[in-house]
Amino acid sequence: MSYYETLLFAHILLVAIWIGGGVMLLVLGSRLHGARESGALGALFAQSEWLAQRVFIPSSLLVLISGILLVLEGSWGFDRLWVVLGLVGFAATAGTGLFVIKPGSEAIGGAIAAAGGVDEDSERAMRRLFTLQRIDYAVIAAVIADMVLKPSAEDVGALVAIAAIVVVVAATVVRDLRDADVRPARGSV
Repeated sequence: MSYYETLLFAHILLVAIWIGGGVMLLVLGSRLHGARESGALGALFAQSEWLAQRVFIPSSLLVLISGILLVLEGSWGFDRLWVVLGLVGFAATAGTGLFVIKPGSEAIGGAIAAAGGVDEDSERAMRRLFTLQRIDYAVIAAVIADMVLKPSAEDVGALVAIAAIVVVVAATVVRDLRDADVRPARGSV
């Protein structure tokens, strides 16, 4: 196995770990949301914080490093549109993590600690954060499509399809958040 093949294997494996784990958390969060199990949702939230520090952040950084090494080792450069889009997508997910998910998680953790457990407000905040994370994973899916298709500026159909992934998911997230804001709280009429 060549150096390039080793890098490619590591890159793909780390992407699978990153997105696979995240999608499972989103599926479980959605399932628990539908079942209205606040205790289980709180436990999932605590586990997702643990996983973020020990699995998601390290694997995402190693995806970036291995991707950069693949470009350096491969027959293309950083001037290719698909490479630029991949880096922009990574920056978007890193920014979302740093400026949305991390502060949101910290605020929820503080609220749970202050309340001595999951209350209605922290449960609502957890559900909202899990819903927002769908956009982050749509961006990751778009980056994966970008890496597979390797579109140039002439590949308008592929570029539109990749952008549509994020737009459709973002629209459903906005709808779900709006619907959640108008739904009555549990136990109210």
